[in-house]
Amino acid sequence: MELHVAFLPEEAGDCRRRAVAVIDVIRATTSLLIMAERGCDEVLVAPSLEAARAYAAAHPGVLLAGEQAGLAPAGFDFGNSPAALVTAPLAGRRVVFATTNGTRALHVARGASVALVACLRNRTAAARALTAAGQAFGLDLTIVCAGREARFGLDDAYTAGAMVEAICAGADAPTVELTDAAMAARDLFGAHPDAASLFRRTRAGRHVVDIGLDEDLGVCAQLDRSAAVPRVGERVRLIDG
Repeated sequence: MELHVAFLPEEAGDCRRRAVAVIDVIRATTSLLIMAERGCDEVLVAPSLEAARAYAAAHPGVLLAGEQAGLAPAGFDFGNSPAALVTAPLAGRRVVFATTNGTRALHVARGASVALVACLRNRTAAARALTAAGQAFGLDLTIVCAGREARFGLDDAYTAGAMVEAICAGADAPTVELTDAAMAARDLFGAHPDAASLFRRTRAGRHVVDIGLDEDLGVCAQLDRSAAVPRVGERVRLIDG
């Protein structure tokens, strides 16, 4: 199997014969994972705030979560704050979710044979699920980084490297051929043992601190705290605008 890291969604190429893991570690995929952990019945990923509002208006009882400039938009029930979602009453609820970068990346990957939601919090579980999907269906693997406003994001590349490391580690690791991008991501992860410190240096991390949500960075930097791996088409569904 080939293992590739796309540092921006536009670099992912044709995903139809690939198993894909999507990362927006600060903060969308971390939030999505926590919503799954909190027992959400379904998360509906919208391509824009307008699409999210329209869906919620047509489906009474659906909750709205997301961000605009990092904060909860007007009329939304929740923002895109993993630290806040950890205690949110979400069991059995349906949530429409829209963010600037992460939800766009998930829509770019919608054509993939298998699309998973990944972050540091479920790094090893997501790596195993991605590898298992590739082996089961004869697919190559791609880790897609959301980036930040169409630019390279250090935090997502670092997290992709953590996944590459998990896929390649251990005596029973599958035989994978790493692209140069996958090797670069793995080297980046290996060079920085303190994720929280690195995240605070990134543009995304500095923005989260500037808007007073620095507690989110601690949650986003947690490694291997969850065995849950949300999969697009199951408890995570993409909706159109």
